[in-house]
Amino acid sequence: LNFRFYQRRATLWAPAGYEVGWAQLAAPTKVKKAKRAGKGEKGSVDITETADTIALRAGAVEAVFERATGLLVGFGAKGKNLLVRGPRLNVWRGPTDNDGIKLMESPAWKALPRWLALGLNAVQYRLESIRLLEAKGAPIVEVIHQASGRGQWNDFKHVHHYTLSPAGALEVNNEVHLGEGVTDAPRIGVDLVLPTALEQLEWFGRGPWENYSDRKASALIGRYRSTVTEQYVPYIMPQEHGHHTDVRWLTLTDARGAGLQVHGAPTIEFSASHFTANDLFQARHTYELTPRPEVYLNLDWGQRGLGTASCGPDTLPQYCLLESIYRFTYQM
Repeated sequence: LNFRFYQRRATLWAPAGYEVGWAQLAAPTKVKKAKRAGKGEKGSVDITETADTIALRAGAVEAVFERATGLLVGFGAKGKNLLVRGPRLNVWRGPTDNDGIKLMESPAWKALPRWLALGLNAVQYRLESIRLLEAKGAPIVEVIHQASGRGQWNDFKHVHHYTLSPAGALEVNNEVHLGEGVTDAPRIGVDLVLPTALEQLEWFGRGPWENYSDRKASALIGRYRSTVTEQYVPYIMPQEHGHHTDVRWLTLTDARGAGLQVHGAPTIEFSASHFTANDLFQARHTYELTPRPEVYLNLDWGQRGLGTASCGPDTLPQYCLLESIYRFTYQM
């Protein structure tokens, strides 16, 4: 429920009709919890296993997993693949000036030197296992990855469970474990690479401008439309941009409106860009950036807050990622 307040008469500082304030209140609602399809319900999920892949199929929708990497390499309907690369653990962001100025040595108390010491800008992935499970009559693909940027493979452990419903929705349950000495990460989430055509962006969450856990009071929850290209913010020093919090759902579609929809459970954070985090990290000026044709979609449990450490205090503890285990779910 939105209240907006406007200037009734012209003044020395604002014309008549100027918006001087707003308030947004969450209206009480009752939502029926959706039932997960299982035995006895309409529709079925078929399983096809080969030496190289595991495939789940519900009607025209198929989800294909590669055994060698544990990655979701195909997801779509009627033979159309909406992925260039499926979800993979993401703990890095293009450092902001508040994290530490990358062109000079930052004080040890700032975040960037700690992140670089952990190798978060160069994280590698190792498949621990991929297997087919079953729960309540529904097949589940369980994938476990280990990740590290310094060769210590207990730095991060990512367990993801994929369940395809008979209606064709792919639910992804994630559990991320941080190893001893690994804390206060830039972000906890996954990233996906999508085809170039999925340029049209719509979401129901905070917007229209970028917002973060400690910098979102100015962003109303609403339904917004944009493009992936328009999400870029040309900071003089290239850095993280375009993040959105408290998101209920988002869509990335082509010019005809076909594409991918992601739902949070109940909410998720996201950003979509034509740049990777390391593109932003390695560039010293905006002119050094060249947009990639693909869409890089980040789905996050959350990011570390921005703080004010360019010229003031660091991010407050309640906006830092200080837990050792994070769990989040989304549905595609």
